Amino acid sequence: MAVWCVVLGLRLQRVAVRLSWRRLLLAGWLLNLAWMCSLTLVDGLQRGWIEVLLDPNEYLHDLHRISDPATFMSSFTHYIAFGPGVGDELVWTTHVAGHPPLATLIFWLLARIGLGGGFWAGALCILVGSTASVALPVAIRQLGAEGAARRVVPFVALFPGAVWMAVSADGLFAGVALSGLALLCRGAMRGRILIGMVGGLLLGVAVFLSYGLLLFGLVVLVAMVLTVRRRGLRSVLAPWLAATVGFVAVAAVHLALGFNWLSGLTALRVRYYQGIASQRPFSYFVYANFAAWLVSCSPLLAVGVARSIAALRRGRREVGGPDRIAVLSPDGGGNGMRDRIVCLLALSGVIAALTADLSAMSKAETERIWLSFGLIAYSGMALLKARSASWALLASATWALLVNHLLNTGW
Repeated sequence: MAVWCVVLGLRLQRVAVRLSWRRLLLAGWLLNLAWMCSLTLVDGLQRGWIEVLLDPNEYLHDLHRISDPATFMSSFTHYIAFGPGVGDELVWTTHVAGHPPLATLIFWLLARIGLGGGFWAGALCILVGSTASVALPVAIRQLGAEGAARRVVPFVALFPGAVWMAVSADGLFAGVALSGLALLCRGAMRGRILIGMVGGLLLGVAVFLSYGLLLFGLVVLVAMVLTVRRRGLRSVLAPWLAATVGFVAVAAVHLALGFNWLSGLTALRVRYYQGIASQRPFSYFVYANFAAWLVSCSPLLAVGVARSIAALRRGRREVGGPDRIAVLSPDGGGNGMRDRIVCLLALSGVIAALTADLSAMSKAETERIWLSFGLIAYSGMALLKARSASWALLASATWALLVNHLLNTGW
């Protein structure tokens, strides 16, 4: 099945220019769903899908301790770290403690509606994670680079990081974050206040699903600058203010229910250094983090980043010529400007990862926790065209298959 996904991806790449936008997105989404399921089922339904989220370190382990959401929220921070009166039997399991309570509550709600267990939890992760394959092209198109948005669809449909996205809460987080970004871009570029607010709500949800996604704000900041450059501050101000209201609303609800994001992060740092993190030297993980990220996203990620940097340098040398008009043009005309939109977006994902790395907010396991940044950085693959794009798509998909079959990924 996975091999057929690669074949279909190469075919989709050839017809991406001719398909209507909606059909292209639908084809990319369905291909991404098939890709993630096929990678997951390499290890069989039981081991590759059902048992993953039943691990004692996972969210489902502690669901029986939740009597009601309000009590869970208000008492959550107290049981993150070991301390007086909080022993092994009371402290939250690893992944529950490592994220804000909303991540665990999602799986609790799923169980409450009768869809408990590893299969349905994994299915939710795959379904929500697959929305990223639609959200990234939509964001790029809304920012004014439709050609690049079409070229990126096959790449994100066969994203190598799907090895870790499928049956993974981190894949779910990535889907939520990128969907929020796409709605923000659409709201700002179309002047839709309600869409902008929903985008802000989703980004607020993303930050309250994973502490590290606060740095996704760097990607959002770049998107905001690009929308201002294209439409002017006055035209995009209302949607961006609405997005801010949506984001703040999520934080306000959590505060009202008794959970303080900063207090949770502080307690998590204490818990983090009570365990294996005390044996993880910062000097090693400064570069090991990026090595793991490249394994997850494939070394082709570096090609896209290099192309992005090169394109920005070319644009800088051309400032003052005809392309300068394109940079300042409200409609974002000119191939140079459209390429720079993709470059800036891709590099914003790299900068977010670099910030997480140098701040020691991330040490190890970045093959999973940087999936959101990796998807954004992967947009640089849209700069590849013709034969080079086909070879790159084949190479990245092959890399994912090799990783999934030959490495013990823990996923």
